[in-house]
Amino acid sequence: MEITHRLSEITDDLRAVMGEISEGLGGLSDNDLLEVMAAVEAVGRAVSAGQVRVAGEVAVRSRSELGDEGLSRSQNFTSPVKLVTSVTGVSARESKARLELGRRMRGAMLLGGSEGPAPFPAVDQAVDEGRLGVEAASVIVRQCSDLVVRGCAPDVVASAEQTLVDETLTRGLSADQTAKLAIHLRELLDPDGAEPRDELHQQQRSLTIAQASDGMIRGKFALTPEQGGVWLASIQAMQSPRVGNGPRFLGEDEAMAQFATADTRTQVQKNADTITELLARAAGSPGMPRINGATSTVNVHITLDDLQTGRGVGWIDGIDEPIPASTVAQLRCHSPLAATVFGDRGEILHHGKTKRLFTPAQNRALAARDGGCVWPDCDRPPSYCETHHADEWVADDHPPGRTDIDNGVLLCHFHHSHLHKSAWKLIMREGVPHIVPPRWVDITQTPIPTTRRRTTGPQHHAA
Repeated sequence: MEITHRLSEITDDLRAVMGEISEGLGGLSDNDLLEVMAAVEAVGRAVSAGQVRVAGEVAVRSRSELGDEGLSRSQNFTSPVKLVTSVTGVSARESKARLELGRRMRGAMLLGGSEGPAPFPAVDQAVDEGRLGVEAASVIVRQCSDLVVRGCAPDVVASAEQTLVDETLTRGLSADQTAKLAIHLRELLDPDGAEPRDELHQQQRSLTIAQASDGMIRGKFALTPEQGGVWLASIQAMQSPRVGNGPRFLGEDEAMAQFATADTRTQVQKNADTITELLARAAGSPGMPRINGATSTVNVHITLDDLQTGRGVGWIDGIDEPIPASTVAQLRCHSPLAATVFGDRGEILHHGKTKRLFTPAQNRALAARDGGCVWPDCDRPPSYCETHHADEWVADDHPPGRTDIDNGVLLCHFHHSHLHKSAWKLIMREGVPHIVPPRWVDITQTPIPTTRRRTTGPQHHAA
C-alpha cells in the first residue's frame, strides 16, 4: 500500500537523522541543543497526531453496535484496547488514551453511515498542523466534552475550545498548564457543575492495601480533592525544612560527618516515611480508640536468642513477611510495641511491655536538651522524633526497666532506623549525646557532640 510504503521510507530517513543527532549531541551548543529538542518534538507531535487518527478509526470500526462484525472482534480481540496494544506494543493505558481522543475528535456516525462534522474543529486543525500536542488536545477535548454533557450551549463550548487552543499556542503552555486553565474556564462557564462532580468523587474514593508476593505491603488509593488537600498539606508541612527549632549551629566536628550522614532518600521514599510517621503519631494520640485499655499496638514475636544476639527475625501480627532483629530493636526503643519472647522449645518466656518507654516528662527534658533529632544536619523538631536508648535496652550494662534521661537520645524515624542498621554509634558523655563515626569515615573514631542546645559553650573532648 502506498501510505505504508511512504511511512516506511520516512521512518528510514528519520532513523538516519536520529543517528546523526545521537552522534553529534555532545558537540552542540546549548542553543543548538534546544533547537534540536524542539524540532524532534515537532516530529513527535506529527507522529502522535497520526497515532490518534488511526486509533480513532479503529474505535469507530470497533463500536459495540457492530457486534462480531466490528474490527476488534473480527480480529479475535475482545476490545479495541487489546487490538491496539497487540498491534503497537504500547500499554493498555496508552491504547485507551489514543482510542478515547481519536473517537472524541471524530464526527458522530450518521444513520446513513456517513460521518458528521468534527465536534472540536479548533483542536482538530491544531493537531493536524502539528502545533498542538496530543496531551494538551486530550485535556481540551475532555473538558469541553464535560461542558457538552452539562448542557452548555454549542456556541459557549466552541468559544471555550477556541480560547483554550489559542491560549495554549500563543502563551506556549505545557499540557499541565493547559489543564489548570481548562479547569478554571470550566468553573466560570458551569459553576453548578462542581456539586455533581463532587458526588462522583465521593463514590470513587478508595484505599486498598495488601501484602504482595515480594513481602512489601502494596496498594493504591483515590482521594477526593478535599482529602488530597489534607494529605498534601500534611506531607508538605512535615517535610518542610522550616519546621525545625530555629537555626542549626554546627561545630567543626559535625561538619566532618555531614558528607556521610546526608539524607539519601528519594522523594517517594520520603513520602512513604512521612505518611507512616503521621499514622504513628495519630495512633498514639489520646483521642485514638483503645482496645483493652491500650492504643494501637504493634505485636511482634521473636525468640530470646534472636533478641539477645541482635540477629534473626521478628514476626508482626497480621504480616506474613518477617522483619530483621535490628528493626525489632528500633521498635522497642520508642514504639507502643508488645513483644512476645519465645524460648528454644517454643514456650512463651515473656509477653507484653515493661517500663522501657520514656515518659512524657522525660521526653520534654530530652527535647530541651537535644532540640530535635541529634543526627548531624537533620532539622526534625522534637515533636517528630522518637527516643533511642544510647545503651541498648537489652545490654548487660543497661538492664530492662532502666529508662533514664541520661540514656535517652532524640532521633527522627529515618535516622533512628539508620542508626540501628549502620556502623555509626551513639554514646553519652557527661549527659550529652555523641555520634561515633565508623572507621572508614574517621580512623580515630572521635566522638562528635550532637546536641542542638544553644545555651552551652564549646564541648570539651576527653582524651
